[in-house]
Amino acid sequence: MADRFLDVWVTCPDRAAADRIAEACVAERLAACANVLAPASSIYRWDGAVERADEVPLVFKTRAALFDRLAARIRTLHPYEVPAIVATALSPVEPACAAWLRQETRED
Repeated sequence: MADRFLDVWVTCPDRAAADRIAEACVAERLAACANVLAPASSIYRWDGAVERADEVPLVFKTRAALFDRLAARIRTLHPYEVPAIVATALSPVEPACAAWLRQETRED
Protein backbone atom coordinates (compact mmCIF):
# COMPACT_ATOMS: atom_id res chain seq x y z
CA MET A 1 0.00 0.00 0.00
CA ALA A 2 1.30 3.48 -0.86
CA ASP A 3 2.14 5.91 1.90
CA ARG A 4 -0.31 8.68 2.64
CA PHE A 5 1.06 12.12 3.44
CA LEU A 6 -0.19 15.05 5.51
CA ASP A 7 0.32 18.71 6.16
CA VAL A 8 -0.04 19.10 9.94
CA TRP A 9 -0.93 22.63 11.07
CA VAL A 10 -0.15 23.97 14.55
CA THR A 11 -0.60 27.50 15.85
CA CYS A 12 2.08 28.75 18.24
CA PRO A 13 2.16 31.77 20.54
CA ASP A 14 5.38 33.15 19.02
CA ARG A 15 8.29 32.47 16.67
CA ALA A 16 10.51 31.03 19.42
CA ALA A 17 7.95 28.34 20.31
CA ALA A 18 7.35 27.51 16.63
CA ASP A 19 11.10 27.20 15.96
CA ARG A 20 11.66 25.01 19.05
CA ILE A 21 8.79 22.65 18.16
CA ALA A 22 9.79 22.52 14.48
CA GLU A 23 13.43 21.73 15.15
CA ALA A 24 12.65 18.95 17.64
CA CYS A 25 10.08 17.22 15.43
CA VAL A 26 12.24 17.34 12.29
CA ALA A 27 15.35 16.21 14.21
CA GLU A 28 13.36 13.25 15.57
CA ARG A 29 12.20 12.35 12.03
CA LEU A 30 8.53 12.81 12.91
CA ALA A 31 8.30 15.17 9.93
CA ALA A 32 10.43 15.73 6.85
CA CYS A 33 10.19 19.50 7.18
CA ALA A 34 8.46 22.31 9.00
CA ASN A 35 7.44 25.68 7.63
CA VAL A 36 7.28 28.49 10.17
CA LEU A 37 4.95 31.05 8.64
CA ALA A 38 4.42 34.76 9.17
CA PRO A 39 2.46 35.81 12.26
CA ALA A 40 -1.32 35.81 11.91
CA SER A 41 -4.13 37.39 13.86
CA SER A 42 -6.31 34.69 15.44
CA ILE A 43 -9.84 35.10 16.78
CA TYR A 44 -11.14 32.14 18.77
CA ARG A 45 -13.48 31.13 21.55
CA TRP A 46 -11.83 30.02 24.83
CA ASP A 47 -13.43 29.51 28.25
CA GLY A 48 -16.68 31.07 27.05
CA ALA A 49 -15.14 34.27 25.71
CA VAL A 50 -14.07 35.43 22.26
CA GLU A 51 -10.33 36.05 22.35
CA ARG A 52 -7.86 37.62 19.95
CA ALA A 53 -4.12 36.92 19.74
CA ASP A 54 -1.21 37.09 17.34
CA GLU A 55 0.03 33.56 16.62
CA VAL A 56 2.64 31.91 14.40
CA PRO A 57 1.38 29.11 12.14
CA LEU A 58 3.63 26.07 11.82
CA VAL A 59 3.14 23.45 9.07
CA PHE A 60 4.75 20.00 9.06
CA LYS A 61 5.01 17.61 6.11
CA THR A 62 4.89 13.99 7.23
CA ARG A 63 3.53 10.51 6.63
CA ALA A 64 -0.02 9.87 7.89
CA ALA A 65 1.31 6.89 9.87
CA LEU A 66 3.31 9.32 12.04
CA PHE A 67 0.44 11.68 12.90
CA ASP A 68 -0.25 10.30 16.39
CA ARG A 69 3.43 10.35 17.38
CA LEU A 70 3.95 13.81 15.92
CA ALA A 71 0.87 15.20 17.70
CA ALA A 72 1.97 13.67 21.01
CA ARG A 73 5.43 15.22 20.67
CA ILE A 74 3.99 18.61 19.77
CA ARG A 75 1.79 18.47 22.90
CA THR A 76 4.86 17.84 25.10
CA LEU A 77 6.66 20.87 23.64
CA HIS A 78 3.76 23.29 23.20
CA PRO A 79 2.95 25.89 25.88
CA TYR A 80 -0.83 25.94 25.21
CA GLU A 81 -3.16 23.86 27.36
CA VAL A 82 -4.89 22.66 24.16
CA PRO A 83 -2.74 23.28 21.09
CA ALA A 84 -4.58 23.27 17.77
CA ILE A 85 -3.09 20.33 15.85
CA VAL A 86 -4.97 19.58 12.63
CA ALA A 87 -4.01 17.69 9.49
CA THR A 88 -4.85 17.98 5.83
CA ALA A 89 -4.32 15.02 3.50
CA LEU A 90 -1.94 15.64 0.60
CA SER A 91 -3.02 13.98 -2.61
CA PRO A 92 -1.60 13.56 -5.09
CA VAL A 93 2.04 14.04 -4.14
CA GLU A 94 4.67 14.36 -6.86
CA PRO A 95 6.76 11.13 -6.85
CA ALA A 96 10.14 12.71 -6.07
CA CYS A 97 8.61 14.67 -3.18
CA ALA A 98 6.91 11.51 -1.89
CA ALA A 99 10.24 9.65 -2.01
CA TRP A 100 11.90 12.49 -0.06
CA LEU A 101 9.11 12.47 2.55
CA ARG A 102 9.53 8.69 2.97
CA GLN A 103 13.32 8.95 3.23
CA GLU A 104 13.34 11.77 5.79
CA THR A 105 10.71 10.19 8.04
CA ARG A 106 12.08 6.66 7.92
CA GLU A 107 12.73 4.79 11.13
CA ASP A 108 16.42 4.13 11.75
